[in-house]
Amino acid sequence: MNKILIRWLSSLFAILILGAYLLLNFDSPLTLQQLKHEEHHSLAHKQQYGVVHLVAPIEHTNLEGNDKNKAQLGLQLFLDPRLSSNQQVSCESCHHIFDNGAENVRVSRGVNGSGVRNSPTVFNIAYNTRFFWDGRASSLEKQMDGPVHNPLEMNTNWRNIVEYVQSVQDYRVQFNEYFGGVITEETVKNALVMFMTALNTPDSPFDLFLKGQTDAMEPIAQMGWEKFQSLGCVVCHQGTNIGGNLFQRFGNVSTTTSQERDLGRYNVTGINSDKGVFRVPSLRNVAKTAPYFHDGRAATLEEAIVTMAKVQLGRELDATTTLEISAFLNALSAPPPPLLTELAR
Repeated sequence: MNKILIRWLSSLFAILILGAYLLLNFDSPLTLQQLKHEEHHSLAHKQQYGVVHLVAPIEHTNLEGNDKNKAQLGLQLFLDPRLSSNQQVSCESCHHIFDNGAENVRVSRGVNGSGVRNSPTVFNIAYNTRFFWDGRASSLEKQMDGPVHNPLEMNTNWRNIVEYVQSVQDYRVQFNEYFGGVITEETVKNALVMFMTALNTPDSPFDLFLKGQTDAMEPIAQMGWEKFQSLGCVVCHQGTNIGGNLFQRFGNVSTTTSQERDLGRYNVTGINSDKGVFRVPSLRNVAKTAPYFHDGRAATLEEAIVTMAKVQLGRELDATTTLEISAFLNALSAPPPPLLTELAR
């Protein structure tokens, strides 16, 4: 039995197990009428949070002492355009941390022009298990190599970055205090990771709803949450980040010609079955991060909802259902990362 067949059978078995789990545990969400009664809420909480574990609220990030200092240093590095080859492109150029953690354009521009994929938000990035749309990086540290080396983005390398950081007195002082004077690729990455893992956005209406505040979400959003479950959206968009930890084929993969098609994860693995497969994105703060999909083709949230229902679920949604799901997705919007306000002082 060849490796491709073994991988395919393993994936099929995992899907069947997940499907059976969902059928047994999660295909009958409580109705709005049930949620309105206090005696049913413990059951709702148990089903949606305590037992099933398909979704969970974002928790507050607490950084103290030296970790907080390192995160503060990471913020400075994140904002510094001098890390790029033309000294004009920073991490923040494509990931607007004082707005939505992303950029509201189809594809972002870097040192040498526009990229080919939409920039995802960096908010709640600590909950992702893979990074980039094709999942080629397994950690935040490895993820950083992508924009640094990409000629369309920052167009540089870590040796140049380290030399630059070593040349700046303010950086030398901070690295001396927080990293014992060691300025290397590893310590620069460590400061950036400490900062990015602090970008959690707790206290969305959905988070509060999961924690027991049944009136935290509007009735239309609660109905949207029911539809999100019953239609099967939650099979892929689950976990604390409501996505970000699975790969799925995106049904609407064709563009003008086959040569222009983004083959997604196939470009990483070379496995034919991975053509058109992408990392399922997190839906946290999704109402703020238009446009949507790996190529930014969907201009509005409603357009993205209708497209996903059609190409992934084979369903044509009516206007009411679309609005209900949109209301639920808006309930995933949270205030800015609390620690960002502290670190930016």
